[in-house]
Amino acid sequence: MIKPQTQSVKASSNSGDLILDVSRLSVQFQGDNGPVLAVNDVSFQVRAGERVGIVGESGSGKSVTAQALLSLLSGATIEGEVNFQGQNILEMAPEKLRKLRGWDISYIFQDPLSAMDPVRTVGDQVSQVLRLRGVGRLEAKERAIAMLSRVGIRNPEARFGDYPHQFSGGMRQRAMIAMALIGDPALVIADEPTTALDVRVQAQVIDLLYELTEERGVAVVFITHDLSILAAFAQRMMVMYAGRIVESGATDDIYYGSIHPYTLGLLNSLPRVTGDIAKELTTIGGQPPAPTNIPAGCAFNPRCRYVVDQCSEETPQLTIPKGANHPSRCHRSQWLAEKPGELR
Repeated sequence: MIKPQTQSVKASSNSGDLILDVSRLSVQFQGDNGPVLAVNDVSFQVRAGERVGIVGESGSGKSVTAQALLSLLSGATIEGEVNFQGQNILEMAPEKLRKLRGWDISYIFQDPLSAMDPVRTVGDQVSQVLRLRGVGRLEAKERAIAMLSRVGIRNPEARFGDYPHQFSGGMRQRAMIAMALIGDPALVIADEPTTALDVRVQAQVIDLLYELTEERGVAVVFITHDLSILAAFAQRMMVMYAGRIVESGATDDIYYGSIHPYTLGLLNSLPRVTGDIAKELTTIGGQPPAPTNIPAGCAFNPRCRYVVDQCSEETPQLTIPKGANHPSRCHRSQWLAEKPGELR
């Protein structure tokens, strides 16, 4: 493989090294009726080569968190720290931040049609990442064609000159993945990259991301509202609700030993391929709260089937109950931890 000729040497990370350390991240917007807290005191870490999932319903703060990691939010007040390989992204000068984006950290957007430039060819946009780093036009084109082929686009030499509207939804998403990976980033943030795709193409995109990250040792933060997508992809996951992380841990621990009512509700709402096919799906009653109207105490208390008086009076902390192996933000997490499997 031809290596890009750049004027600076990229920082490298060994598998398992801490590359992203998010500490007490909060994001606030100014609304018509005052400030709106969209993300509230979020902390997590990502290590080199790790696949981390962030899951929750629409409005839970997932995408705002993801965009805040690269300072992509306009008009927002961001507090806390986002340390990437020891440097706080939130304090970087604009020029240094531009060099970081797309090179050391890449972002895969939810809707590639709106994220890509409609008047520039797909090949031009994929190769631009290399061109901006001083790679010659011919070499950048060769590398872009090779990457388009690697992500499963047939006849990439011919499709190099096509425009985004000439690609199907699945092909556009593959092109976005090619754009994200061509610079050999240390971290990829995938913001609901399978939402607009059918189930077959979803599986192909997830398999592709898995294979490429395994080959290249890239860390991935995968944002989704669908818990089932993370089952075979993420090694570790965080569940968000009303701008906060309410449960986090190894994927298997969350799936088979959840200790938060919201996560249990999401898991129980998944369709089963075994058992009574006529059984009605379980749902979570009510709607997620608007960021302008977060309930007092635990934000999930109006929808929770296990609610007690304390839930509407005190905000729970993210703690590990006795006998459990991961943290949960719930006043009743100890009670839930003592009932493994009974509530699923």
